[in-house]
Amino acid sequence: MGYENSTACILLATNCCVCGRELVDSISVELGIGPECRKGWDAGINPETQKACNVLTHKAAVASQEGRVEEVRAIAKEIADLGLTVLAEKIVQRFKNAEKNAKIKIRANADGSLAVTTPYKRSLGAEFAAAWRAIPGRKWNGEANVIPAQSKRELWELLKRFFAGEFGKGPSGTFRIPEPTEYRKAI
Repeated sequence: MGYENSTACILLATNCCVCGRELVDSISVELGIGPECRKGWDAGINPETQKACNVLTHKAAVASQEGRVEEVRAIAKEIADLGLTVLAEKIVQRFKNAEKNAKIKIRANADGSLAVTTPYKRSLGAEFAAAWRAIPGRKWNGEANVIPAQSKRELWELLKRFFAGEFGKGPSGTFRIPEPTEYRKAI
């Protein structure tokens, strides 16, 4: 497993302008050039700022993989406050259209249940419908699948199975369904 599989690379998907390799650390992303290609040029960024920014970048990458988009945006603001505005903008840009492009909508009902709408997976018709029906207590209200509060885990498993990598909008804001290798925790 090489550095290009690091959480920072997964989040930023940015490459060195000289050699084209993925950039991992915050200073490299800010400058657009990796440490080997800039050889000793620090761009005036002190080591404490670089270390703090690398920690924040990693934190944002983990939050991104877990689908916590709002947290990623907040971390990007912290990075901008450190003076690395290019890096912060690259992080924000990754999620700029996430809410607009959300295919999954989850609304909390007064009784604690969740009203869930998703695209229909026509190619998986019977399998997709059976997965919804297998969620304990699930009901169709004519507009959305209504999931009881105690069946959140089953809902999350369905979303991971059929919508990995897609964005959704829920009661806590925009989120991303993790890819199979990114599973960390449920709703």
